[in-house]
Amino acid sequence: MKIFISETDRQNAKRVALRNLARFFDIPNWEHKENDELFNDLSSLNTETSKSVMMLLNVYFTAYDDWFEFYEEKRRIEQQPGSEYELNDREKEVLVNLINRREDSLKALQERFDELQIQKYNRGKFGGDI
Repeated sequence: MKIFISETDRQNAKRVALRNLARFFDIPNWEHKENDELFNDLSSLNTETSKSVMMLLNVYFTAYDDWFEFYEEKRRIEQQPGSEYELNDREKEVLVNLINRREDSLKALQERFDELQIQKYNRGKFGGDI
C-alpha cells in the first residue's frame, strides 16, 4: 500500500471549506488569510447559524484528521527501508469507518451550506418574508 496523502492535501481540503464559509459569512479579506486566521474569524461569529455551521465544520475537521492520522501512522511504517505496508482485516474495517465518518461529516456540512446559500439567495431576491 503506497500512501500519497500529504499535509498539504489536508490543509488544502480545510482551506476550501474555510474559504467558502468565510466568503459566505462576509469575513473581511478572507481571500488573503491563512487557515488558522479564517477558522478564528469564523469561530468568533456569534449567530445561531454560524454556530451550527462551525459545529459541523469541527466534526468534519476531526473526522478528516482522524482519517489522515491513520494514514500517517501507516506511512511511518512504510518509510522504513524495504517496507510496503498491507492493511489487515481489522485495519481495513477501521479505514472504512474513518472514510465513512469523513464523507458523512463533509456531506452534512455541504448540505447545511447549500441550505444557507439558498436562504440567502431567496432573501436577496424575494425579501425577508420567505
